[in-house]
Amino acid sequence: MDIVIIENQFSQTVEAISKVAGWTVDRKIILAIASTYVASDKVFDAEKYKDVVEEMKKQTSWMSPLRTSIGYSIAANMMEQDDTEQAVKTLLNNEELLKDVKFKRGNFSFIGAQFLTENDNEKRAHAQTARALYEAIRKHHRFLTSFDDIPYTVLLSSPNDDVVLRAETMNRYYKELRTYQFSAGNELQWLSQILTFLSADYNSNLVSSVATIRDTLKEQGVKVKYMHYPLLGFLAILQMNTVQLQQIVDLYHELKGMKLLKWHREFVLFMAVQIAIYNMAKIQQSLSMAIMSSIELLIQAQQAVMISAVTAAAIASNSSTS
Repeated sequence: MDIVIIENQFSQTVEAISKVAGWTVDRKIILAIASTYVASDKVFDAEKYKDVVEEMKKQTSWMSPLRTSIGYSIAANMMEQDDTEQAVKTLLNNEELLKDVKFKRGNFSFIGAQFLTENDNEKRAHAQTARALYEAIRKHHRFLTSFDDIPYTVLLSSPNDDVVLRAETMNRYYKELRTYQFSAGNELQWLSQILTFLSADYNSNLVSSVATIRDTLKEQGVKVKYMHYPLLGFLAILQMNTVQLQQIVDLYHELKGMKLLKWHREFVLFMAVQIAIYNMAKIQQSLSMAIMSSIELLIQAQQAVMISAVTAAAIASNSSTS
């Protein structure tokens, strides 16, 4: 994609989303939605988006998390569903199931509700497995594991999953990544979780691959922050080669000049990675649609989790100083 075309599409998409969302919605949410649409080369349907947002308001009370900024992010993920009313009902039912298995209701439970299986007969079993995985992860990282891990426990589990094995593998990745000077924290935990996406079994090549990708990007002037750790996981599990990484570097340096991202440079790497992954999918037929759609969900989940976590931290900080 030509950088001028990308910038024009991004600007138009941001404007279209802003008209529906209004000034009260976190700017980061709007940029995240726009970056996903531009990266996938999809046209944003403002009318459809407005319909989904209005349907969410129709089916929820004014206290619902879906009435906050995160609801606008979730609405963007639901736009391709034909029956908007049913789509919102399904989301609310999914979230209720997560609440039933003792997940705390909030932004993260609604993000996670998007990833519950579509098989009605397995929904409750999936929710229960997700909760079991959450508890298994918590045994390794009691103080680190919190509400922001809910989306990944849902997305990375299935009704018949071996949650103990998956949690042990996550913990092993976490510890090994620390030996490569990755900083401890939520972002590293999310990265370790993502590395189990293709398999709950340990892969001896993944940690060194993640470290190599990080170092390659940083050596060429890419600012890799803690919030970008999960992106490194996506690139590792997709086995991005040197040529593909160079394309990401080149894209990054072109995209960071965009005016709309001047005060939100953290989204530059997100967009560069998304564009590279979509281009990779077009070339490599071996990259199945199932994997692509899951990777897309993972990136959207990561952006939503990142924004929610930052927002929650800001609210807590303001509360403590007031």
